[in-house]
Amino acid sequence: MRTRILLLFLLGWGKIAFGQEIYDVQKEIDSLKEKYNKSKTEIHTLEKEFEILKGELTVTVSEDLNIKIKNTQKKIQEEKKSFKNTYQLVESYKNVLENTKKENKDNVEHIFAFFKEEDKNCFPEAVKSEKMETKTYLYFGENKIIDQDLFANKKSTETELLKSLLLNVGKESYLGDITIPKAGQKFLFYNNEMNICTQQRYSFQKLKVEIKDGYFSDIIVYVTDDSGDVHVFTNQVGLSILFYSQYGSRRFMYYLYSIRKEDFTNENLANRYTDEAMAGLLIKVTDVMGYSYKIGNHYIPQDLAIELPQDDVEGKKTNGKSGATYQIKQDTYLEKIVELRAYTDFLALFGQSQNGLAQIEGRAKFYLFPYPFRFFGSKRVMGQLEVVPSISPFVNYSKFDDKSKYVNLNTIADYRFELVEKRFLTMGLHLEAFKWQHKNSPVSISLYGIVDYNLTQTNFGTEEQPDEVTIKALKYGGGIHLNVKRFNNFGFNYKFEYSGFNYLDFNGEAKLEDENKKTKLPSWIPVAKHEAEIFYHPNGNPNQAIFTRLITYNDAGKSNNQAFYQFQFGYKFSIGSRTVKQVSE
Repeated sequence: MRTRILLLFLLGWGKIAFGQEIYDVQKEIDSLKEKYNKSKTEIHTLEKEFEILKGELTVTVSEDLNIKIKNTQKKIQEEKKSFKNTYQLVESYKNVLENTKKENKDNVEHIFAFFKEEDKNCFPEAVKSEKMETKTYLYFGENKIIDQDLFANKKSTETELLKSLLLNVGKESYLGDITIPKAGQKFLFYNNEMNICTQQRYSFQKLKVEIKDGYFSDIIVYVTDDSGDVHVFTNQVGLSILFYSQYGSRRFMYYLYSIRKEDFTNENLANRYTDEAMAGLLIKVTDVMGYSYKIGNHYIPQDLAIELPQDDVEGKKTNGKSGATYQIKQDTYLEKIVELRAYTDFLALFGQSQNGLAQIEGRAKFYLFPYPFRFFGSKRVMGQLEVVPSISPFVNYSKFDDKSKYVNLNTIADYRFELVEKRFLTMGLHLEAFKWQHKNSPVSISLYGIVDYNLTQTNFGTEEQPDEVTIKALKYGGGIHLNVKRFNNFGFNYKFEYSGFNYLDFNGEAKLEDENKKTKLPSWIPVAKHEAEIFYHPNGNPNQAIFTRLITYNDAGKSNNQAFYQFQFGYKFSIGSRTVKQVSE
């Protein structure tokens, strides 16, 4: 308003002498000049600060750095908007004075010498026209979003290096792309006969996805109707990541519940939704979520929970103007793939048993057929079933006291279970054959098979001059595994396993035979094993887990009642390299 009044004043009084005009507006021009230069300097300062912050950015994308970048960019945009207003006001003053007294143009140019055309570079970026296209963002986990165009048109060496890190789609970090619709985009429902309901059109709001055990285990979508009510739909059975393109269009999400908008002034309350009507509607998964992988990276990701859309570092809605694609990236350190545990046996420490004083376990899980399907064709309540979903190679090493690590073959006929108790090395495979679980239940049950190779030692020499012989056995069998979780980071495991140790076919040393050339070892030892374990890890950091477990081994032979027990406390640890920062002395 002040600008309009001043401009009208100048235009309405064009007959006043030019010198008087300059005098009347000189103070206003001086004030604008000061504001103009101060704003331009502030923009340059903030842009330098932003460049410094980019130089500190790494692939891990720390939360504090994200906040700093977001706040700095917000300040830059606000200052640029203010500068643009000032620029346009100065430009208006200059045009009015030039048109009033054209013969004094040189004097006007002198007064407005600070005003330059190239300063338009300090204007905020022009808003592009709305297009129905998909914008790409980088999702680094823990709700960290980076716009892929963040460093567009920036040619410095530092920027190119940073782009090569952030935009890297190498096999070690790149999972794939998850695409969601534009905010408010409408779509059609399906009925229970899988036919399109042409009369029902609701709007997309947001999506929540959990990736676990190689598939999309939990998918929740929020949609809104014209009355502002929010309706929540979810899947009943997990959807394989590897076969998403084949089966995604055949999977539907079912009505879960609604959040009614408290609008009692609405005249059409009688036409609002009912739970009974909503229960008859289905949403096709591919209508609200798309997934594609990068060629060469069609593998199983780590467990991940995602909520989309997310705001980018500038605080903008990533799907506000168009659909959004999120490039999901993960760190693949060795510690996240190979699980290493160290256990201490309390019974051995206090002399109550001849178990190993300490044990180290290593295990890696490989997915074979992570394709869940409905349990016996059930629609909703019976959960899902997986057949041969995974296989896990493992190794276990036990450290015994030097005085108790050997098996006494002279008493082996009466105490054959020593062969099982004093195994110092075990290597094998754990095959998960069948697995049942329900997405709304904290319980999962699986049947598994196991085969492993075991080593035990005996000594035919003396303590000073040992003559060690390794006794070998192949164990195979199967069991049942029950997993119960109290929280996501606190739970209980129970396993029952029945297996047998074959010693007859793997030991041919003469020292292990008697004078009649018959082996001193038993041919077969059947074992019933019970294992109960409680685990805990800090929320969001499963690599710092602790465990407590009790294991019982019972000789399942008809004439043997031998047994031994292990009570262990353990923790998970990691191996692998890390970048180490040098500290100056």
